[in-house]
Amino acid sequence: MKSSFNCFIFWLLVVCASNTTSSQTFHELFDSLEKNKGIELLQPQLDSVLNLTTDQVIYREMAHDFSVKYFRLRDYDAAIKYAQIEVNSFEKNQIIDEKFAKALYQLGFFYELTAQLEIAIQYYNKVTAVEPKTFRNVQSYGKLGDCHFKIGDYYRAEVYYLKAISDLDNYNASGYLASQYLNLSRVYHTLDTQESRQKELKTLKKVLEINNKTQLNDRRLSILYNNLANYYNNEKSYDFNKAKLYYQKLLKHSIKNSDSTSMGIGYGNLGNLYIKQGIDSAKYYLNKSLDYSLSVESKDRVFKNIADFELKNGKRKNALLFLDKAISINYTDQIIDLNHPKLITLKNAIDPIGVINSLSKKAEVLLLQYEDSKNNVFVEEAFKNLQTADSLIDYIQNTNSEESSKMYWRKEASKVYHYAVHCSYILNDVKLAFKYSEKNKAVLLTENIIQNSLDIPVSIKNRRHFLNNKLIEYENKIQEKEDSISIKFYNKAILNQRLKIKKYDDSINNNYPKGLNKTYLNQLTNLTEVQKDLEKNEIVIAYVWNEEVQCKDHLMSIVITKTDAQIFELDDAKKLSDEISQFIKLLSKPFNTEKDINNYAIKAHSIYNKLFPTEIQSQLKAKKITIIADGQLQNIPFDALITDIDRHNYLINDCQVNYVYSLSFSKSNAAINRNATKSLISFSPTTFDILGLPKLYNTNDEVFSINKYIEGDNYINDQATKSNFKDLVSDYKIIHLATHASSGKNPFIAFYDSKLTIKELYSLDNNAQLVFLSACDTSIGEIIQGEGTLTIARGFFYTGSQAVIASLWKTSDKSTSYIVEDFYQNIDKEHGVSTALHNAKLKYLKEHSLSNASPYYWASLKVMGDDQPIKLNDYSLYFWLLGIIIIILLIILYKKLLKN
Repeated sequence: MKSSFNCFIFWLLVVCASNTTSSQTFHELFDSLEKNKGIELLQPQLDSVLNLTTDQVIYREMAHDFSVKYFRLRDYDAAIKYAQIEVNSFEKNQIIDEKFAKALYQLGFFYELTAQLEIAIQYYNKVTAVEPKTFRNVQSYGKLGDCHFKIGDYYRAEVYYLKAISDLDNYNASGYLASQYLNLSRVYHTLDTQESRQKELKTLKKVLEINNKTQLNDRRLSILYNNLANYYNNEKSYDFNKAKLYYQKLLKHSIKNSDSTSMGIGYGNLGNLYIKQGIDSAKYYLNKSLDYSLSVESKDRVFKNIADFELKNGKRKNALLFLDKAISINYTDQIIDLNHPKLITLKNAIDPIGVINSLSKKAEVLLLQYEDSKNNVFVEEAFKNLQTADSLIDYIQNTNSEESSKMYWRKEASKVYHYAVHCSYILNDVKLAFKYSEKNKAVLLTENIIQNSLDIPVSIKNRRHFLNNKLIEYENKIQEKEDSISIKFYNKAILNQRLKIKKYDDSINNNYPKGLNKTYLNQLTNLTEVQKDLEKNEIVIAYVWNEEVQCKDHLMSIVITKTDAQIFELDDAKKLSDEISQFIKLLSKPFNTEKDINNYAIKAHSIYNKLFPTEIQSQLKAKKITIIADGQLQNIPFDALITDIDRHNYLINDCQVNYVYSLSFSKSNAAINRNATKSLISFSPTTFDILGLPKLYNTNDEVFSINKYIEGDNYINDQATKSNFKDLVSDYKIIHLATHASSGKNPFIAFYDSKLTIKELYSLDNNAQLVFLSACDTSIGEIIQGEGTLTIARGFFYTGSQAVIASLWKTSDKSTSYIVEDFYQNIDKEHGVSTALHNAKLKYLKEHSLSNASPYYWASLKVMGDDQPIKLNDYSLYFWLLGIIIIILLIILYKKLLKN
């Protein structure tokens, strides 16, 4: 029997060799071997057949067909094995053709199917390099979008979907074009910003236009109805009737076509809509959806929706059960120990992002159970889930490459860290509380300065700046154009430039792998290190405040001294939020009446008492306090709070206040080697005729007053151009800008001839120990939970600054000039940056009274960064020369003594 079977294989091979144009024979060979040997022993037999094959063309075709057969049998590991054999043969023989591209695409697809997304991305990228102008190339860009979406790199996914859509101009493929628009709408829905909502609706309207011209197939039409319903089933664009209408259209269409998957999605999403309206039939529709063939992601959502329903009805145990189901569904081939969740198993989730959300939600429910029972067991369980979610977040952060996607994840991670600090507070573990507080602050900014300070050749850095500047140029051009042809051209140029930057970044990471190991996580400081470095007169206060968490409206603070550390929960956080809004309004103008002064004092004192617990208020006197703010606290001047309402005493009279993003950021920022040789450069463009901005009357005097104490290079009026700034700033220890600025949607700094946008700023390098932004609103911006405020000041830290002074509101240039002059006098006396500003403000208060002493005039400026003196004159060379001369003289003297 064995002999006859071997003979059968031999003759099959002969036939195969004589007929290489068809692969049907290899499928028959597979089926024959499976029939005779069984599926368990099939692979060794297939390997034997491959090893007997000397013709590489037949060898590749066999491997290809074997992989397809295993794919159809849903043995994906075996499918990958033989697809890899086929690809290896192409690469070994250096054959680059259409079949090679097809093999790469197939292998990428198999890896994507098994959730090995990073490997899948590598192979899809190879296809785009092999076949730059084919339909498979377009498909690969679409697949790259799918993979990046699945790993949470949403902004990168947007780029690839847009690239696929752009390249489809060359093909008559309306159905595939509709699919890419639908995928793109899903990205915008997930991002959930005001801007993305507008893009989402615009994208869905594109699909409706395609459907009007060419009827979409049933599957795509179902997705369109669902995505339109989801658009209206959202807080920012909520319309119950429209959402219900499109979900009903989806159900009617899917029932007509017996589309089980779409029916399940329709019932599940309709149930979600009814939860929001408080309709009791919500649970019926959610449970009904589980009767249909849903994807893992869809089942995950249904289980979470049922958990929400149970939670709204006070059934917390039931909610936890369904959250566990949402987690477990992501592991089809693994049994997950949900009582002891670990990263090593959880990172293999089909949808790791969904798992993180479920873990965070579980922690929230467990903390609610603690609030009812005060049983710490619930807190310990919550903390275990949060630790696992934290590990998953770190894992996902490392797989994302697009800055905007990482920023999105900072917001999601912030909730996890907030809950973790809250658990630490209940368990009275200050070290853990500080750890998660640090992970909740400026992680991306810290990673950016670490990467920017890597020891890589200047030519490579310059190339990166060139690519960035080219992208900015295209983005500026598209704003100027109105005709559709030009807009389309620059849209394509922007997409291609973003892809160039991505490929360039990948090449840097491959060539300088040591840099990849130097990340925020191994630069994270701990409580012991912080206390070791503190002086006796220093206090650090870190605030943790996320107004989006639903478990409990609270604000926490961690107070650290040289010998002690405490964590406090601050009451009435919601009331504090309202008070801060009122406080900021009171700060925005000078006092005019006694009533103004009293209203301010009441509000500023109330906030002081909320932010500084009674237990620590006595410790603040004559201390240097470093504030690590969070949420709205980033937009208020702490030194303008009132400590004593009767004496109208400001906090600045009791202690010195400095601000940092985080202590881990400060540690990494202080480690940068800044090698600027020149002392000071200042820019004062007093007139802005080209930009249409009002004239500044006191800024030239401000700059000249600085020169009384520090000599520098001044660029005044028409010399204060953007090009001069970009060309010159990298060689100065102090950069002083006395000009207009904006903190709006597109922040900028105004120069005589044009504006420097925040994106252009991020493309520069500086070596400054201090950047002084004597301009309005330079410390105001969008607050990103878990990362901080996106400001012009932050942009200067990104490009290399050690400390930045910026303003919190539109200031009086006259009072600012007064403080600026005293500040630089203090810098000349080698005071630290924070100390110099603190003393200048105190002097202003001492020399002004009544309305002129209003915080409006003096409290706007705040220091972010190190309180280190700036060494303007480097005398080290002179000391070396003097030392050498002394040594020479001693040698001469010694020789004379020997002769005598």
